[in-house]
Amino acid sequence: MADPIMVTAATTLVAWATTELAQSGRAAVASLIEFLRTRFQHEPATRAVIEGALRQPSPEAVGRLAELLDRESRRDAAFGAELRARWSRADATIAEVAGGVANSVSGDVHGSVVQARDVHGGIHLGDGPTRSRREGRRE
Repeated sequence: MADPIMVTAATTLVAWATTELAQSGRAAVASLIEFLRTRFQHEPATRAVIEGALRQPSPEAVGRLAELLDRESRRDAAFGAELRARWSRADATIAEVAGGVANSVSGDVHGSVVQARDVHGGIHLGDGPTRSRREGRRE
């Protein structure tokens, strides 16, 4: 079974390529598709898998595309890293176009990170005073 991210990426590529998108979402997906077409431009069999999934999406075609992306990502770690990075950017753009929220944290993080959309109430980080101390009672 292919890596779940590769299955999701392949499924979304096919779905979004065959649906009307807002311009920025369409551009993000088109960029990702162009990356794949360029990568495999000299590999007719691989290009056929990509083009077949984009032209006539079916569970089988999407599965073949996901397997291809997974296999190539395992074979070439740099390709896998680039595909994941590009997918992350496209996914964030798509989420924004769809009215969602795209949260992303990368690199080394030292300390607290909060990612949220709608917060109703407070957010407390760290070891603040307990309720009894705030109310002047001893613990």
